Amino acid sequence: MDYFLIISIIFIGACLQGITGFGSGLIAVPLLTLLLPLSVITPTLSVVNFVMATYLAWMLRHSLHIKHWRPLLISGVLGTLCGNYLLAYLRLDWLQMGMAIMVIAVALLFWFGIQLRHKSTPKLQSVTGILAGFSNGALTLGGPPVVLFLTGNGLDRIAFRATLTLFFWVLALTNIVSFTAQQRYQLEHVPILICLLIGAISGAWLGHRISDRLSEQLFRKLSLLLVIIAGGVAFFSAFQ
Repeated sequence: MDYFLIISIIFIGACLQGITGFGSGLIAVPLLTLLLPLSVITPTLSVVNFVMATYLAWMLRHSLHIKHWRPLLISGVLGTLCGNYLLAYLRLDWLQMGMAIMVIAVALLFWFGIQLRHKSTPKLQSVTGILAGFSNGALTLGGPPVVLFLTGNGLDRIAFRATLTLFFWVLALTNIVSFTAQQRYQLEHVPILICLLIGAISGAWLGHRISDRLSEQLFRKLSLLLVIIAGGVAFFSAFQ
């Protein structure tokens, strides 16, 4: 029964990620913690996220522009490593609340159409990558900063999903390398990993199919709604 629940949870989260390009952790992590310890969830989900991002990147390969987003990707890796390292030294509850308030405020402005269009200059990409990577490494809240950046950049739905998928593929690979160096992977986690992969691939496939049927306006509203929810979850979880 636990394996069935694990598959169902990650299926829902992966379906959401297949639709918007992010958000699987928002659904999966809180629910999986009811069944598994975080020490198991975090490293295994890194593998799942990598596989899922690889699948979605292949489906969106014609819209991938790696060279254009190189500063964002490199700074995202550096930010993730910094977040992992500083995890033991920072007052994370204050940092998490501050990040959550900023994310919710900007997302609400975007929701009501109040936003400044910007170009994806190398400098702005680097700042966004550092912020999103650090949030990912320290707070597991890497999605909202880069989502807001890409939304203000005015990308169409396909390019938006492709760029997000590429960014999270790089971060997932960084986490896998880091967790491998820490010897966090154990043989007894293999059945759990298999269940997660089954749910993730099937959910990502369905989400990708659903995304093609959404209008641009509905897609952007759904993306911003997920950002607002993620910010709210992060804010209130800081008090626990």
